[in-house]
Amino acid sequence: MHSYAHAALVAGQRPEPVLVRSRLLCLVLGLGWLVVVASSAGAVPINVTVSSIDEFNVELSQSGQFDATDSDGDGIFSYDLGDLPSNVGSTGRWDITEWSGILNPDPVISNSFNVTNLLPGTQTFIITLSTVTGPIGAPTTLTGGSAQGGVTDANGNGATLSTTGAGTAFYTSLLDGADFVALYADPSSVSVGGFLSGNLSPLEDFGTPIPSFPGPAVANSIGIRFQFDLTGTDRATGSGVFVVEPIVPEPGTGLLLGFGLLVIAGLRRNS
Repeated sequence: MHSYAHAALVAGQRPEPVLVRSRLLCLVLGLGWLVVVASSAGAVPINVTVSSIDEFNVELSQSGQFDATDSDGDGIFSYDLGDLPSNVGSTGRWDITEWSGILNPDPVISNSFNVTNLLPGTQTFIITLSTVTGPIGAPTTLTGGSAQGGVTDANGNGATLSTTGAGTAFYTSLLDGADFVALYADPSSVSVGGFLSGNLSPLEDFGTPIPSFPGPAVANSIGIRFQFDLTGTDRATGSGVFVVEPIVPEPGTGLLLGFGLLVIAGLRRNS
């Protein structure tokens, strides 16, 4: 199993990167994730949508695509604020000032963000990232993930970050666009006083040691969605990671299967 650092977050500070150690299991993804990587000349495209709903129930949504790149040639693809499309990063309603993450061929997707609510009233924010992987696992996978969120008051009157109602969560992992495992389910919140910061606690995760939670096969994509309410003119921070791996037979199982096929072929020739 991988050894992952939790995506711990200190509000107002850039989270430490999630550390990932590759396994030989990535070799079996040749028909999926690695095809995507190879065909994109050292870059992996990520789709992103940021939406907000203001106190008058008026929604604004911005979408775009950017590339995570393997600048070191080590098979780990990363991105930062400079890669985020400008129409997504800043509008009259929000301003994203921190944005980073990694992907790798296991596959792993992660994201850390820092967003300011530019309106005087509370807004609901929905931040969704996804990437095409191709098929993973048949018929099952192993999964895991973790998340953290925080808030900083910017105007001296206190600040609150909270989930947005029944059936929602701060973090939701996505398989082929469908909700999978949620962390910080409603009701979850953190409130702070004037010019202070605080985090959702405790850190939540699933599938530890990551990845060990059984999941279905993936047809095409994995992703992460963050969803939260944020008080006016205040700043929210968040981070999350989602890992999906195919379940690979133990070497002994593969040898036995191969031996069995040879025996069957021999019996057919002799019959």
